[in-house]
Amino acid sequence: MLYPRAPALLILAIAATSAMAATTTAVVDIPRGSGTQRILYVRPDNPVAIIVSIPGGDGVYGIQNDGASATTTMLCGPYSRNRQAFAAEGLAVALVDANSAGGIYDLADIVAVMRHLRERDSVPIWVVGGSASTATTASVAVNRPADIPVGVVFFSPQRPTSAVQSITAPALVVYHPADSGAFGNSMFNSLTAAVVRERVTLNGGNSFGCGYHLFDGLDAAFVDATTGFIRQHNALTGASSPNFQALWYRGESESGWGVNVTHQGDILFATWFTYDVDGSQMWLVGPSVARTSANNYSGLLYRTTGPAFSSVPFDAAQVAATQVGTVSFAFSDASNGTFTATVSGVSVSKPIIRQVFSTVPTCTAGGTPGATPNFQDLWYRAPAESEPGWGVNLAHQGDILFATWFTYDSTGRGMWLVGPAVRRTTGDTFSGALYRTTGPAFSANPWNPTGVGVTEVGTATFAFADAANGTFTYTVNGFTQSKAITRQVYGSPATVCR
Repeated sequence: MLYPRAPALLILAIAATSAMAATTTAVVDIPRGSGTQRILYVRPDNPVAIIVSIPGGDGVYGIQNDGASATTTMLCGPYSRNRQAFAAEGLAVALVDANSAGGIYDLADIVAVMRHLRERDSVPIWVVGGSASTATTASVAVNRPADIPVGVVFFSPQRPTSAVQSITAPALVVYHPADSGAFGNSMFNSLTAAVVRERVTLNGGNSFGCGYHLFDGLDAAFVDATTGFIRQHNALTGASSPNFQALWYRGESESGWGVNVTHQGDILFATWFTYDVDGSQMWLVGPSVARTSANNYSGLLYRTTGPAFSSVPFDAAQVAATQVGTVSFAFSDASNGTFTATVSGVSVSKPIIRQVFSTVPTCTAGGTPGATPNFQDLWYRAPAESEPGWGVNLAHQGDILFATWFTYDSTGRGMWLVGPAVRRTTGDTFSGALYRTTGPAFSANPWNPTGVGVTEVGTATFAFADAANGTFTYTVNGFTQSKAITRQVYGSPATVCR
């Protein structure tokens, strides 16, 4: 059914599925005073970001009620012609047309589009434009309301305006070196305040058709360059979604187990410290728990065996990982969520909160550690990857580290030791007691914390040389060893706690 354009919000779905994910395409007329602002919206299930495309050329896509358009702007625009390819990569695409009065490039209209889109999907917005829409794209990136997280992509840009120097968002510049009308280098050099900036030159393609200016014949390369940058730097848009790097647990009602979450980019590295069905220790690891939508993450769980913690040298070739299930996190806000796991066919789901034992730091995606570093992170043997298979999670609050060390006992079975009060002794050196525990099976219901047994087995000392390097010294049952450690980096941006 076709609907006339009117001030009421109208949505006309015109297409359904793609091979890779369910994708909906709709013409949407957003109320704007006595008129409307039209967009063509291509939305995959659970988008990780939304591309808002401001057209170049005459600024008009010419979107009809059925979503069709025969304008050169639509057929040649690199985002409009590749909208389904972006959707297949998990990126929604909104093509901003002229408003119902024929107006284009209106900041208030574009902001209304952004707000409308984020009502359904609270994910970052990437404002994209180039050629004739270069100045408008820069203006939106600088002047949009602060509560809307944005990144920006310029393609084949015109000469940069003064507003470009005020863009703080992550920014990508894509251009063709044979395009005499593009100011790619000038634009890149003007992005002096951007939290991160990159430029990509795409070679080859065709001088005819849409030409070098609009990357004719280079669709796959253009989509890859844009998608790669957005996924890598999505977390730097200033998105309202919280950073989840912390030690989480059920609360004191189930004190004795927990899950450490390291958060880098759109990936969580989860280490779950719990107990097997016989009450013995068990730790499971989810090294790539990826964002599926908003504040929801899912991934695979593994159980490992490896060389004893006391082995000299530690032979990483002996580490064996077995997939045992899945794990997911659904966070309702920065301090609360639901932890769901399936292990060898047994499923559990529990509400979780951050464990608070002193002054909680503020953790954000990216940035610098400052003069007084916070050491909350996942650490392992330095140099990086020299001893993969074990590590130590540090939760740092005030002058106290809560250390959870995942390693192996003399039989090669997973063993975890906990230092719940490793205190600052001087400078950036911390020391405290280490404990080994037993407890109720991970699947016990109810889970009774009085069933947790705690035995002191030694001590741990962390001496940090700087924000990213230190020495971990431990004594366990009379055996003493010391190892250089560094932060484990697996994604970008890494979390910085202050």
